[in-house]
Amino acid sequence: MKPRPNGFPEARQEEGIGIGTILSGLRKYWYASVLTTALMMGAIGYVTATQVRIYRSAVQIAIDLKGGNSFAEKLAQSTGDNDGQSEDRAIAIETITQSLRSKSLIEQAIALIPDPKMRPSVAQVLGGLSIQSKPDSNVLTVSYTALKQDEIVAVLNGLSKVYIDYSIKTKKARTNNSIAFIESQLPASRQRLESSASQIEQFRIKYRFVDPATSAGALDGYRQSIVAKINESRSTYYQTQQQYQELKRQLASVGLSSSGNLSTTMLTQDSAYQELFKQLNDLELKYNQESVRFSPENPLIVALKEKRDGVLILLRERAQQVLKREVADNELTKGGISNFGNNLAQNLANKQAELETSLVAQTAQAQSLEAVYQQVQTQIAQLPGLQKQYTELQREYQITSQELTAFLQKVQELKIVNAEQVVPWRLLDPPEYPSLPLSPDVPRQMGLGAIGSLLAGILVSVGLNKLDDRVDNPDSVKAMTGMPVLSLIPRVDDLDRSSTMRGGTFLQTAKGKNKDYSYWSFIESIRTLALGIGLTSDRDDKQSGGKIIAMTSSLPKEGKSTIAFHTGNTLAELGYRVLLIDADMHKSTIAHLCANSPLFKREDCDDSDGLSDAIVGSCNWKDLIKVSPESKLNVMFSGKQTVSSIVLFNSPRLIRLMEEWRKEYDYILFDTPPIVGVSDTRLLSSLVDGIVYIVSLNVAQKQIIDRGIDIISSLRTPVLGLAINRVENHHSGYNKYYQYYHAANDLQPIADKSKILNPEQQGVEV
Repeated sequence: MKPRPNGFPEARQEEGIGIGTILSGLRKYWYASVLTTALMMGAIGYVTATQVRIYRSAVQIAIDLKGGNSFAEKLAQSTGDNDGQSEDRAIAIETITQSLRSKSLIEQAIALIPDPKMRPSVAQVLGGLSIQSKPDSNVLTVSYTALKQDEIVAVLNGLSKVYIDYSIKTKKARTNNSIAFIESQLPASRQRLESSASQIEQFRIKYRFVDPATSAGALDGYRQSIVAKINESRSTYYQTQQQYQELKRQLASVGLSSSGNLSTTMLTQDSAYQELFKQLNDLELKYNQESVRFSPENPLIVALKEKRDGVLILLRERAQQVLKREVADNELTKGGISNFGNNLAQNLANKQAELETSLVAQTAQAQSLEAVYQQVQTQIAQLPGLQKQYTELQREYQITSQELTAFLQKVQELKIVNAEQVVPWRLLDPPEYPSLPLSPDVPRQMGLGAIGSLLAGILVSVGLNKLDDRVDNPDSVKAMTGMPVLSLIPRVDDLDRSSTMRGGTFLQTAKGKNKDYSYWSFIESIRTLALGIGLTSDRDDKQSGGKIIAMTSSLPKEGKSTIAFHTGNTLAELGYRVLLIDADMHKSTIAHLCANSPLFKREDCDDSDGLSDAIVGSCNWKDLIKVSPESKLNVMFSGKQTVSSIVLFNSPRLIRLMEEWRKEYDYILFDTPPIVGVSDTRLLSSLVDGIVYIVSLNVAQKQIIDRGIDIISSLRTPVLGLAINRVENHHSGYNKYYQYYHAANDLQPIADKSKILNPEQQGVEV
């Protein structure tokens, strides 16, 4: 709800989509609704008429899923329960259905059709063929769908014959399917048996496991042999250790340490190392000799030192390559020839190296024997678990072997059952000639199309009405403005022509001249508006003299000037002194209305002089008045606009003129410009006693009306009410009333015209 300032009535919100909105949209955009409905119905009718007709017919075939022999019944009782039988029945039905749809049977049925031109392809038959079974019933419904009716009957006849022959030829099909199913399981069963045997063989190879007793004995004997080898290895290691200790004493006796002899031996036997070692000794000797002669900074001394350091680096790298380890600086000279010239020492060192190598090998052998011993011990500890696994493998092998034996036995039993006779199938109902198409369902399709088309037409009209921002009914105007409605003025086509036919004035009538009741409803609505203006303006009598009323609208072409003209004429005919002023300087209309009305002479309707001249003061306002000889209506045209209309309406002279007009007239009606977009009406509104807001249906837009209401509510001038113009008959009801009233009571001839035109002469207080 939108609030209005200055105590202006608050506007009510419009309701959503309802019956009224739908009816309003249909009345307003009935042509769009009819066009949409017609187009949709035409499209649906065209599609329905051009749609391909599809026909269907069906036959029913009784089948027998039981074997029909005592041996099969006993076999079923001994091997299955109710759930198993239901599952077997579903499997049998599915198997039969797939078999009946096989290409070979379809080809046989097609070959039975007499007319070669009528024979469809296998793909066409499979596309239209449907085979279904009812629950708990051994009846198959075979239906076929195609475009040609004769083809349907021919195909169903051929299929029926082929299926009956198929039932006779395949009376052993049930047991054959069972045999085939079991035989399909035999390869898997054999494969499981072979897999079980392979697992036993792999287990024996992996764990050297023959049987529990043999495996335990073999492992115990192997453990004993390992223990013997361990003892022998320990004895040999002890002897080698004694020899090694004796050798160390011999080395000590010749002045050599056993520590590092192996390394020394290896370096002594490397020729590259010995060559580098010799170069190092030569450089060291030369460096010492030259150091006595020269200072350390001498280039020769520096070069000898750098060369010595380079050879030392090469010597270290070669020692690391030979010994396969990092070498300290104090070990670099141990392999020199000078420290190892004794042949006996050399032999002892070589012997020491051999013993050290032998000790390392014997230690590795001992460790290997210990590892093997621990592995044998682990296998002996795992022997109970291995025996259990072996037992499980043996049991699985026995179960698989029994399963395969059972399958083979079952096959033999079913082959015996296969020798028994099965009752053949029979045809229940022959195919019927399809007379009505399956698709399209013309009545249903057209009915739904009609409903959909009507709904689409309604939606289009409602949508267009919602998109249309123009007000289209009085309730919408009242809901938006919150103003009182003074009168609902009906829409009258060719209003000027209607008034001409009635002699010019509203109160003059002639019996039987014209039955245009819409014009009479227009007259009554103008009277209602005139009385409403009189009643509402008299409520506030603070201002003495005549009442100045401004009649305005939101937009041009809303009938504002026409309503103002006829309202002023009505007030004048009722005996009031009325001055109608054309204040629309932008688009003057009153002069045109007077010129086309029988109330004025066309030559008197010159718009050259008028209100603008009166305000400027170039003429006396009384000289600018045009008086109707029929209703005594005084009219002042807009005149020549020599200055801006804002200057005119803001002139103090206009206020003085209004005071003079109040003394001379009972009502002064201003036909103002539209209030939205033009500032003239705002200036005049501050000078008048009241405003009549005219809204024309299907012309004024909601946003513009709302803007006009905001402008009016910002003024301090009282709003007398609304005059809603161009109201359709279904909104006002005037036409229905006048059609009823005047059809039953034609107006009587009026003897004295003056009594009507001048009611005060008859003593009537107006």
